[in-house]
Amino acid sequence: MDPLNDMFYNQLKSFYRFNYTSCCKIQADPDESVFHFRNFKQEMPRKWNEYGFHEASPEQAATVLFGHLKEGDKVAIVTRFSGETAKEYVDAFTSRGLKVRVVDGQQGTEDFCLLMSAQKEIVGLDKSTYLLWAGYLGNATRVVAYTMASSRQGSHHRERVPYNFTSPGLKHRFEFPIID
Repeated sequence: MDPLNDMFYNQLKSFYRFNYTSCCKIQADPDESVFHFRNFKQEMPRKWNEYGFHEASPEQAATVLFGHLKEGDKVAIVTRFSGETAKEYVDAFTSRGLKVRVVDGQQGTEDFCLLMSAQKEIVGLDKSTYLLWAGYLGNATRVVAYTMASSRQGSHHRERVPYNFTSPGLKHRFEFPIID
């Protein structure tokens, strides 16, 4: 996301209309937080560390990224791999009293659609283009694209250039925290 995306936000958002009825099997509930667990470690077992694709641990996700949620709040975990890979995240969220569901086994467009359908918030690794574009084009009130401090050491890491949006549609929605 950069100054051009900011400057032309309204035009780009109207240009990229998404057909929810033809692409979405599952949508987020209006009061549901959506966590995009990309799971680069499973997808790229030999390269994830070198590329700096470190993701928040289950405990970090439950207490840092979603620490603001209250007991009984809902979280959907979207992952492209089997729900078993998300079990530790489910356990960490449920130990806080959160209601959790795992959405897996979908096609990429269906995952993207679910992320875009979120109204409350979407949270995920800043290296996920699905997360960034779903946050940009969707209607989530809050978009958290985090970086792990440990991933900043990877040989392929590029420092994100800080940018403060000026468009009213983006200004208060995006957050780019660095997690220790």
